[in-house]
Amino acid sequence: DVDLRELTGGGLTGAVESSKLAGGSYEDKMNAAPVAAAAPIANGGGGGGGISMADVAKHNSKTDCWVVVDGQVLDVTSFLSDHPGGELAILTFAGKDATEEFNMIHPPDVIGKYAPDSVIGSLGGGGGAVAAGGAPAAGGAPRN
Repeated sequence: DVDLRELTGGGLTGAVESSKLAGGSYEDKMNAAPVAAAAPIANGGGGGGGISMADVAKHNSKTDCWVVVDGQVLDVTSFLSDHPGGELAILTFAGKDATEEFNMIHPPDVIGKYAPDSVIGSLGGGGGAVAAGGAPAAGGAPRN
């Protein structure tokens, strides 16, 4: 085994850190404890199991766009024009689970930081707080 600290006199540790001249990035926190996912809206996904993929799949257009990321259902319709990667990057996954692709290019805190209001519930078998068509279900949380 090669010990980087011993080999370099303590100069290399193997920790990922950004350049002091780069202004920082999400990589600065790669060695820290994982950041918790953004919390769903109160009562979002409640009522017996969350929002089903069948319901999510109905929201697959530029004027009504939902995606799933890490089990959270997001209504990103109003965020499309603000997305730095362009609308098409999101619309490709409209009505689908975008978790794998999303997590490849975004830091863990990006939803909570830039689009916290987009979280409308949790993925589940159905009976969630949002009814098909985007209207709040009886007793469900109101949507923004």
